[in-house]
Amino acid sequence: MILRDPVHGLIAFSGPTESVVVRLLDCREVQRLRRIRALGLACLAYPGGEHSRFAHAVGSTHVMRRYLDRVAALAEDVPPHDRIDEEHAIIALAAALLHDLGHGPYSHTFEAVIPGMPRHEHWTSRILLDPGTEVHQVLASIDPSMPGKVDRLIHGESEIRHLARAVAGTFDVDRCDYLLRDSYMTGVRYGTLDLDWLLMSLRLYVPEGQSEAYLAVDGEKGLTAVESFFLARLYMYRQVYLHKAVRSAEVVLRALVRRLCELGPEPGTPPALARLLRGETLSVGEYLDMDDRTLETAIMAYCESGDPVLADLAGRLRHRRLFKSLRLRPEADSAAVQGRLDGVLAAAGIAPSYLGIVDRVEVDAYRDDAALVVISSSGRRERLIDASPVLRGLSRERFVQHRAIFPPEIRGEVREALAEFR
Repeated sequence: MILRDPVHGLIAFSGPTESVVVRLLDCREVQRLRRIRALGLACLAYPGGEHSRFAHAVGSTHVMRRYLDRVAALAEDVPPHDRIDEEHAIIALAAALLHDLGHGPYSHTFEAVIPGMPRHEHWTSRILLDPGTEVHQVLASIDPSMPGKVDRLIHGESEIRHLARAVAGTFDVDRCDYLLRDSYMTGVRYGTLDLDWLLMSLRLYVPEGQSEAYLAVDGEKGLTAVESFFLARLYMYRQVYLHKAVRSAEVVLRALVRRLCELGPEPGTPPALARLLRGETLSVGEYLDMDDRTLETAIMAYCESGDPVLADLAGRLRHRRLFKSLRLRPEADSAAVQGRLDGVLAAAGIAPSYLGIVDRVEVDAYRDDAALVVISSSGRRERLIDASPVLRGLSRERFVQHRAIFPPEIRGEVREALAEFR
């Protein structure tokens, strides 16, 4: 199988080992990912950010294939039990392709706005381990224990430590693809990283007195690529993932869901969503029935609701009439700001009060990863934070986004009321 991809160019899966990818791609649970946007509501800020979880899954699998090629070239550096045989290669490729199976409509946004919603990793496990799903049947046809092994690896558990890190670690295949893909599709060039050089600079080593191989980076060749990775991640959070329009859209959707919980399921609510809003547990089949299109169809129906609040919120999402936001000082007291904002809403006769919120998000620029080291040509090993002045500086920084988000008709009043917090 050969695919064209805007990020990686030609992607090919061939040979007996990679045939598992071709078989899994045809499964309905994987095809469903075509109907789920990877960036959720970010397309309301970046028109090109419409790419799907399916495209990301294919890209992640391609990066895993390249990783397997790289560690195969390093096989002589590690003991036999840490080398990737055919079985582990199949498990690794399947884990890379299936790691996002459990995402709901609008990806991360969905689990953030539905009260009590389990994380997508929970649903990924349920889908993989359910004998009724096509992905389970494909994996079990290879080996009855294969679904469980793939699930363990997705959660970062494997007897081969460096393989577990490639799926759930600092430079895992998921991050390497989504940073490149999200950057390319949104047109934000800050998220680029040198994947070719990063892969070529990877090393495997066995610490003295231990028997397991760990990932390392060639200090002379790879340190700049590592630094660019963390800078790209920080820039993408600042420019895309926490963009004010994206956060505003999520606030509107969260308010819509809360209104639905107060009203009870309205006409047009998908049965699975109605059960979720009642706090009930869904079957795997019910959960898989939901995607972006089912939620958008429901939002269109809510535009005609007899409840003016619900109809207004649905119309805002459908026609991109989002709430406004006001930047606050990082150190401003969020509780005091919320109290002041509630007062403005009450004075303007705007209810319910959750139509105005204080949104505060903190992101560490770099969090030290002691398990990943830099190796010099002389064999000296040191932590990334010790080898890189750039990462050492980033480790002391925390990006804080602090905003008040509210209906646009009270913009002037909010600016005045919150002047001391700006």
